[in-house]
Amino acid sequence: MPAIARSRKAGRPQGAPETRQHCLDAAERLFAANGFAGTGLREVADRADVTIATVAYHFGSKEKLYGQVLGRIADSIRPYLPPAAQAHADPASVAAMVERFLDWALDHRPYAALLLRELMENPNRAQRARRWHLLPLIEAYAGAIRDGQRQGAIAPADPEMTAFYATGAITHFAASTVTIQHMLGLDGEAEAIDRFRHTLRASLAAMLAPGRASVADAVET
Repeated sequence: MPAIARSRKAGRPQGAPETRQHCLDAAERLFAANGFAGTGLREVADRADVTIATVAYHFGSKEKLYGQVLGRIADSIRPYLPPAAQAHADPASVAAMVERFLDWALDHRPYAALLLRELMENPNRAQRARRWHLLPLIEAYAGAIRDGQRQGAIAPADPEMTAFYATGAITHFAASTVTIQHMLGLDGEAEAIDRFRHTLRASLAAMLAPGRASVADAVET
């Protein structure tokens, strides 16, 4: 008697909690490697060893699945955020806060790569976005800079743009560390990281040093 064709792909059960996690794990890797546009639910299903119906059951659409992945990234950043209030904010303390984001990026390279893709490829989705997962980080750094400016310890730099400048440089570095290492003929990844960390500190110190004119004023003069 011929075997009855199975309507579902063999693999993980559809409603099991671990199945949802496997789908998210697969989606993270694919979105980081191929971007939002280059990843489909079928590829996620194949990587997670489930049916496409299972992915749809848990997430509904690619957009919602992508939102869940971005939410995971936001959750991973939260422990690296600085405290809400700073007793004293100066260029060195702001640099130390920003270095925590560098630590995050080096600890979560696939997430850093995905964030870089998101920043490059999301102009259309940005017009419809209701939640910005990096905003708490930007607000924390900008708030610390404003605290320092009120205390007279930090120059009149643009708080938000300084935060975007620093986080963008870090995200780009984390995604291209290996390329930088070989391009510059460095002995190893550790040397590239040490040099970037030193440059990050020096750049923020120069931008935020008290008594320094704002970048906008410097350009105008």
